[in-house]
Amino acid sequence: AQYLADQTSGIPGYPCYRTVEETHADLSTLAADHPDLASWLDVGDSWEKVTGALPGYDLHALVLTNRAVPGPKPKFLLMAAIHARELATAELAARFAEGLVADYGTDPDVTWLLDYFELHVLPMTNPDGRKQAESGEYWRKNTDDDDGCAIFPYYGTDLNRNSSFHWGGASTSPCYETYQGPSAASEPE
Repeated sequence: AQYLADQTSGIPGYPCYRTVEETHADLSTLAADHPDLASWLDVGDSWEKVTGALPGYDLHALVLTNRAVPGPKPKFLLMAAIHARELATAELAARFAEGLVADYGTDPDVTWLLDYFELHVLPMTNPDGRKQAESGEYWRKNTDDDDGCAIFPYYGTDLNRNSSFHWGGASTSPCYETYQGPSAASEPE
């Protein structure tokens, strides 16, 4: 992977997209700066972190709601970057969250939304795979290399097809891009 001549941050060759670390840093800072509207919640661990194979990542969600307005409130979940190489989804989720916080109190629709709903934005559902994509690999799945396929870059589980809801019907071959995993919800992500 190669940075553009004047690029000092972002994914090599794609300065408009933040890395896993930049996204997490920016959104945790957003929560710290606006504790009345946002909190940065650790919701689990990536495959690499769970197995200790590599350092791996904590999975974080930015929870957005006006804490001063009592609940219960309906909840909305936005999961982004499930497929590692879909770079735009994480950036769009982060900008969506940043826009809501920035527009609170001035945009009546945003104010109403955060007053009466609780939004959970998970900007990096697949941070291990995303790091592979950031390095220039055309990576799609998570990085589970203990699933029956040991061929780089084909191992891993397609997290979109690993849900416990209607699991099955995707590939059962561990080296295929759409490998559903050995069982429903087998992956920590």
